[in-house]
Amino acid sequence: MDQLAINNNSMNKKFFSNFRIAVPNTPLLVFTLILFACDSQPTNNEPGQALVRVDGEEITIVQLNDELNRAKVQADQIDQAKKQLLDSMINRQLMVAEAKRNQLDRAPNVMRAIERAKAQIIAQSYMQTTLNQVNEPTDTEISQFYQEHPELFTERKKYHLTFLRFPTKDLDDTLNNSIKSAKTISDAAKLLDKHQILYLRDKMIRTSMDIPSQMYARLQETKKGEMFLVNENTNNLMIFVENIENAPVSIEEVKSQISLHLLNQKRREAMRTAITQLRADANIEYLHAPVDAEAQAITETNKAVQSLTRPLVVEDDNPLLNDTLLQNESIERGISGLK
Repeated sequence: MDQLAINNNSMNKKFFSNFRIAVPNTPLLVFTLILFACDSQPTNNEPGQALVRVDGEEITIVQLNDELNRAKVQADQIDQAKKQLLDSMINRQLMVAEAKRNQLDRAPNVMRAIERAKAQIIAQSYMQTTLNQVNEPTDTEISQFYQEHPELFTERKKYHLTFLRFPTKDLDDTLNNSIKSAKTISDAAKLLDKHQILYLRDKMIRTSMDIPSQMYARLQETKKGEMFLVNENTNNLMIFVENIENAPVSIEEVKSQISLHLLNQKRREAMRTAITQLRADANIEYLHAPVDAEAQAITETNKAVQSLTRPLVVEDDNPLLNDTLLQNESIERGISGLK
C-alpha cells in the first residue's frame, strides 16, 4: 500500500501544490499598467540615451536597464536578455500607441485601473521611505531575544516527521472519523486508497525554528511515536512524529536571522504608528453606510502593515503553497508569532 502512495506522489504533489494567486481581469490590469508605465516615462532627448525610436517615441537605455533590473537577469545572460527585452519594449510601445489611437486609454475602466495602480505605487513609496528610517537591531537586542527564547535556540529540537496531506471536501463523517481513529499513517493511507482519494505522503525534518508557533505548540505536546491531525481549511494534515533530537544552536549561528526578525518587527510597529498618526491627523468622513469608525481604522491600519513586506511593484507570479509545514522558510516564520 505504501508503494501505491509513492506511485501517486507526483500526481498528488501537482494536485496539492499547483495553486496560484488569482488576479481578476489580469489581461486588462497588465495592459493598463503598461499604459501607465509607458505614458509616464519622460522623453529623454540627450544624445546617446535613446536606443530606438518607435514612430517618434524613444526607448532609452535607462528604461532598458530598468527592465533588466526588474527581470533579475543573470550576469552571463545580459547580452541575450537586452535584445529580447528591447524587442518586448518595442512591441509594448506599438500596443500602447495603437490603444491610444483607439482611445482605450480614455475608457473609464482603464482610467480607474491606472489611478488605482498609481495610488498604490505612491503609497508604497511612502511606506518604503518610512521603513528605511528604522534602525537595525543592536547586538544587545539580538542577545536578549536569543536568551528569552531557549525553545528556539539553546533547547531547539529537531523533528523527524512523516505526513499525510489530503483534501477534506471528499470526506463524509464516517470516513473522517475512521481516519481520525487510525493508529498509523499507513492505516490512514489505506482508507484513502480504498475511497480513491488523492493524497500526498512524504517525510521531512523540521526544527522548532522552522515551524510556526501554533504548530510548534502541538509538537511540544506530542511524543515520539505519536500522531496528530491538523486542519488546513480545505485540507487535512496528519503528522506522525518518528523521532525528536536535541539540536541547539549558538547565537553566532542565528544572529543574522534574529536580526532580520527583529528588524521586520520594528518595521511593522513603525508602519502601524505612522498610519495611526496619519489617520489621527486627517479629517475622515464616512458619507454613506454607517460604520464603526474605530474598527474601520484598525482594519485599514492592519491591512497596510500586513502589506509592508511586499515589494514596491510585484513582478512575480509564484505558486502559492498554503501549507503548514511544507514550505522551506527561515526562522522568520517560526518566530513570527512571538512578541
